[in-house]
Amino acid sequence: MSGDRRTVVLADLHLVRGTPPEVSQDLARLLADHAGARVVFAGDLFDLSSEAPGMPRPKALREALGVHAVVRAALAEHVDRGGELWLVGGNHDAEVGDDGFGGELSSALGLSREAQGRVRTTPWFFREGGLHIEHGHLYDPDNAPAHPLVSGQRSLGVHFVEEFIAPTGAHRYLQANDQTPLKLFLSAFTWYGPRAPYVIYRYFHAAIGAVLQSGPFYQDRGEAEGADARVARFAEAAGVGREVADALLGLSATPTMESVARTFSRLYFDRVLATLSLGAGATAMALGKRGVGAAALAGGAMAMAVSWAAGHNRYAGTVTERLATSAAGVAEATGARLVVFGHTHKEALGERYANTGSFSFPRGAPGRPFVEVEGTGTFPRAVTRYWGQRAA
Repeated sequence: MSGDRRTVVLADLHLVRGTPPEVSQDLARLLADHAGARVVFAGDLFDLSSEAPGMPRPKALREALGVHAVVRAALAEHVDRGGELWLVGGNHDAEVGDDGFGGELSSALGLSREAQGRVRTTPWFFREGGLHIEHGHLYDPDNAPAHPLVSGQRSLGVHFVEEFIAPTGAHRYLQANDQTPLKLFLSAFTWYGPRAPYVIYRYFHAAIGAVLQSGPFYQDRGEAEGADARVARFAEAAGVGREVADALLGLSATPTMESVARTFSRLYFDRVLATLSLGAGATAMALGKRGVGAAALAGGAMAMAVSWAAGHNRYAGTVTERLATSAAGVAEATGARLVVFGHTHKEALGERYANTGSFSFPRGAPGRPFVEVEGTGTFPRAVTRYWGQRAA
């Protein structure tokens, strides 16, 4: 924080063509209500990976802002009138951190040269005084990149967005990525009706592709090459010591797709295969092939029992827990007084860790969540706010 400028942090708007207009309108009102403030989007303001995975970045950005003209106008007005705009790259809009994105955004917003100086972007984190802000996906194995400063092979999460959600338009699954496949498949018929079989087919297509690209086939594509120099340059530009960046790298998660076994397990393929074995066994028994049927049923039942012994839902809540633990690690390792993440779509508020939740997907909250940073630059503190909070 600098001087008495207010700092507001929000995240995970996931702006796509189908985003309800009330989300854009609420964001515009929030910006107007915080004139002159520093507004930080802590990742996933856009959802370029699901809307335009193959589209050139400037065109994708202009189309996203073109659909949400209210947002474009509100952002431009906010910066033109002296407010600051900081953007952190998330797992769904990593392009935000690319060289030149700030200029492309400023151009799309039609900002003057003087106003452009109030727009900042980062591929990793912002650090000022005791305040540390990043998206948080670096600590989530399913969405962690091999390196935060190198654009390499897709994470499991981005793979599914580009290979499953983008082709099907099944954006509701962005909110249900910690559910079991069976629940997701059943939900497909409720959410997508006649398109459900195609949605389920694309899920398996993406899942099989992920397994085939994991382990020894999950290549770094040069992530390590030149990474050390990139870290040194980033640390200098971010105004932190190299030891801070190295400490954060040491806390980052190992991508799920680096292991075939972890990828296989994460996608519940053991349970899928057990179900297929049970079905095949029942069919064989009905056709009079008792020996084959009994063996298939026994194998399927055993595999299902082993799978369930590992937990009905192995992943519910784990990302939330991981980020809370990682935030404590960031604070301890780097001396941050307040760590602010997004990514989980679930608010959190503590003395040294806050999570913005998702502005677009409040999940039963009393309004659209965001974080306001108060206190001093050395000792910042977070307050959770809810835009449009409903009366009790």
